[in-house]
Amino acid sequence: MKKIIHISNFNLIRLKGCFQVGFPFKISNGLIRNGYSVLNYPDRDLCRMFGFGHMNFIGKRRLNQHLINYCKVVEPDALFIGHADLISNDTIGEIKKLFPHLKVLQWSCDWIVPGFAERNIKAVAERAKVADVTLISTGDKELLNQFRRQGTIVGYVPNMTDDSLEIGRAFEKEELPFDMMLCATTGKRQFCGQDEELDKIIDETNNKVPHLNWKLAGIKGAPALNGYEYIRALQESAMGFNLSRLNDVYLYSSDRMVHSMANGQLVFFDKRNGFQDLFGEDEAVFYETPEEFFEKVKFYKNNPVQRMEIAARGHKKIHNEFSNVKVTKYMADVLFDEKFKADKSWQILLKD
Repeated sequence: MKKIIHISNFNLIRLKGCFQVGFPFKISNGLIRNGYSVLNYPDRDLCRMFGFGHMNFIGKRRLNQHLINYCKVVEPDALFIGHADLISNDTIGEIKKLFPHLKVLQWSCDWIVPGFAERNIKAVAERAKVADVTLISTGDKELLNQFRRQGTIVGYVPNMTDDSLEIGRAFEKEELPFDMMLCATTGKRQFCGQDEELDKIIDETNNKVPHLNWKLAGIKGAPALNGYEYIRALQESAMGFNLSRLNDVYLYSSDRMVHSMANGQLVFFDKRNGFQDLFGEDEAVFYETPEEFFEKVKFYKNNPVQRMEIAARGHKKIHNEFSNVKVTKYMADVLFDEKFKADKSWQILLKD
């Protein structure tokens, strides 16, 4: 049995956001279900503890030394690293000296578009210097190619479900407290190829679709949702508006997309991001123009049976094809099996 230390933000102290259904827990749960021994290593929480409540240079120095000592005790076969920028490459190098056969996989669930995500691009590129495998939740090969290094693998990792976390079945009810759910922060979003203020998009939708009952979070004066409050809201909303900052990046989406679909909501996709390559029109709703979006929102609001049928098929597809068991098996196979060959359309890999 291979031992994996999973280094990421498990958010055990701050308790903000939808951390319960985030990538860190889903990846660890999936690896364990695939038979791996997994130890979660919460870098930010430990840094605050070592830094007397703050992520300062004292905490960071102690954190890095602690990880080296921790590895000496655990003797891992691999490190999975996700957004753990507090851990230096020098520390990873020291651990590799101790364990020459150690494998390192970094994952990122943030976007990698130049001009929009420079901070994340820089962090991923820096870690790619010591990672054997880099997997990112963007399927665009040109964007992925910026992280290629000789002898390493760069690829796509999809947003994944976890049957123990996403238990909502909104598709089973004709009537729900809310028609449409949207979680975001105030600002611009790309809507049908154009940058629009988010408030304006909501207002225009309300004008075109009378009496649309929204579940909003983080916008229009609505507070952000944390913890189970967020999960409960997913279960109480009939439809989900999958609106990222950019919606024309191939197979990129905020993981709110999978939260919506995996809890039984009918999810709306902009055709420009290519998710019709993963889901059929009998599993989700796709639009290309504002008018098409408004018309389809109005139709499915007023026709719950059709909404329920499509949402049920989307729910089944995403739980079956994109479960954390299947996705983390793919991640581990890419890392440990030199002869691994992709056999699914979403398994996008760039390697020498």
